[in-house]
Amino acid sequence: MIYEDFLLEIGCEELPSRMQSVLMNALKHGFENALLQPGIALQYKKIHPYVTPRRLAILIEKLQTETLATTSGRLGPLFSLAVDAEGKPTPAGLGFAKSCGVEFDQLSRQASNKGECLYYHRKIAAKKTAELLPALCEKIIATLPIAKRMRWGGGDISFVRPVHWVVLLLGRNVISAEILGQKSGRLTYGHRFHHPQSISLDEPKYYEAALQEAYVIADAKKRQDKIERDLKVVVATVEGEVDINVELLNEITAIVEWPVVFLGHFDKHFLHVPHEALILAMQQHQKAFYVQNKAKELLPYFIGVSNIKSSDATAVVRGNEKVVNARLADAKFFYDSDRKHSLAFMGKRLSEIIFYAGLGTLDDKAKRIAELAKHIALLLHLNGEDAYRAGELCKADLVSDMVGEFPELQGIMGGYYAAHSHETPAVATAIAEHYQPRFALDALPESPLGAVVSLADKLDTIVGIFSVGEIPKGDKDPYALRRLALGVLKIIVDKRWSLDLQQLLEKAGELYGDKAKENRVQSVFDFMMDRFKHHYLEQGIAAEIFMAVLAKRPLEPYDFVRRLQAVQAFCTLPQSQALAAANKRVSRILEKEAANLEVHPVQETLLLEPAEKELWRVLVEKKKEVLPLYAARDYTPALATLALLQPTIDAFFESTMVMAEDKTLRNNRLALLVELRDLFSAVVDLSCL
Repeated sequence: MIYEDFLLEIGCEELPSRMQSVLMNALKHGFENALLQPGIALQYKKIHPYVTPRRLAILIEKLQTETLATTSGRLGPLFSLAVDAEGKPTPAGLGFAKSCGVEFDQLSRQASNKGECLYYHRKIAAKKTAELLPALCEKIIATLPIAKRMRWGGGDISFVRPVHWVVLLLGRNVISAEILGQKSGRLTYGHRFHHPQSISLDEPKYYEAALQEAYVIADAKKRQDKIERDLKVVVATVEGEVDINVELLNEITAIVEWPVVFLGHFDKHFLHVPHEALILAMQQHQKAFYVQNKAKELLPYFIGVSNIKSSDATAVVRGNEKVVNARLADAKFFYDSDRKHSLAFMGKRLSEIIFYAGLGTLDDKAKRIAELAKHIALLLHLNGEDAYRAGELCKADLVSDMVGEFPELQGIMGGYYAAHSHETPAVATAIAEHYQPRFALDALPESPLGAVVSLADKLDTIVGIFSVGEIPKGDKDPYALRRLALGVLKIIVDKRWSLDLQQLLEKAGELYGDKAKENRVQSVFDFMMDRFKHHYLEQGIAAEIFMAVLAKRPLEPYDFVRRLQAVQAFCTLPQSQALAAANKRVSRILEKEAANLEVHPVQETLLLEPAEKELWRVLVEKKKEVLPLYAARDYTPALATLALLQPTIDAFFESTMVMAEDKTLRNNRLALLVELRDLFSAVVDLSCL
């Protein structure tokens, strides 16, 4: 068998940076799947995907150049049904021959477990890989995940961007085809400025090296690694550090073919502007990395990445410095302009902005947040007045010039402006932190007051949006209520606060007044518990453990988590399975007898059997140990203590007839089971395990 390298390259106008890795991976997976298809089943050594701003390519090492000749067979109807008494084919026999595309006399017979049947045997000749590849490429390209395709020229051909060339090589040979409106060949193109002329590729294996000579690093990973290495080399020249933003690094990797890293400088007087604003200005407007010292203080430098190796490198640096200084001057202007007014003055304009149709203005929202934050703070014995003030001002920076330019700075700038307006440090910090967590892995608010205002803001949004019927469905969650709900739960658990979630939701609903008549606290609570469940399933907690705790409906998230941890520890004990089974048995008995059960305390004088006497004795003994642990919410040792009841419970069920004929004895034994069930079910419903 002969093996050759295969190359497909689609040369086009600049691909969107956010789509490049998606398209590259989809192209690779497309070929992986296609080469496994029946009738193809081509072997290969390895697939190398490539993507740059101007090309999407795949190189397959050692691809089989010919499919294997194979045979296939198809079993038909019983021979006795396929021919009549005279040996002539019946409609069943003729129908099978027709479905196989042959004459009846071309069929043979074969034994099967049903008996002797008609059989169609077909030889599948080997096919040249070169003949299969054009159609295969077209099919894979057509299925690439491109949300919006472009058309160009006068035809109907479409792709993510207009296509200018296509390379299709198998070994040294060009595979003749027309793909995306371009005739295939062996010509590719290097860097747009450094090497605009065409490059003739002899073989696919020279692809990466040929482009390297033409100032193109085709491998995206190698391009990214080079940028990272050069960033560290350049920043060391000023004894600084660079915090590499992964999203920015990915974006820059996707917009350059020949990365050249350089160090730039900006005026020191910009450093009095909040560093978050300076960093965003450099990252968003100039795609540059910021430089800091070991103390994490911003230094007056930036690191850029150019897509060209200039003969006058200083001119490139000067040009970028001019732009960066202009962007930072804008940020300074916004900052200085905003500080001409107090944060409270800015807040007056919130009444002009609608929060959500039917839910009032942002000023209304700020007042609700303030009231709810004060309520939560007082529950936690924190400063209620500071909580109210922070809630009242937390949205005021939304009307500032700086946040208008950089929406990502909402809250952060509010903290700076609050400090400038001589608000207390606790209030300023709370305002700065109250949007946290902004995304899945974001930090939680550190200060207690910041956490309180964050809770109030998120609960107000969730309850309000639910009250107007905008409930998340499927993958649709336009107001990020799932993220907000999980943020609330994470904050409460992180702070180990004893807060009744249902009570907080009810309070949030009350603050809406008439605007939230349709508010359904129960629906919101269930929605939030569902987010809790998904979160802990991702953490490795078994679904049955979560549901066993949820069955007891703890209203405090931190208490819920402590129960989860205790049940998870309990499930590792050797007695856990037997106790879960016993609890299911107890639950079934009590449910069955619920209508006839006469609840009364256990009467020791009616305990006749040794096993029931022993169970009662141990139950009373363990109850004295466990109840103080329950009161302290120290559930793990409590369940470990109850696990010691397992042999006593088993002995009771083995030797004692619970449903005795004597009604008095029966009721007393049922009362014993009620005591047993209640002692376990104070924490978890073990019957769910």
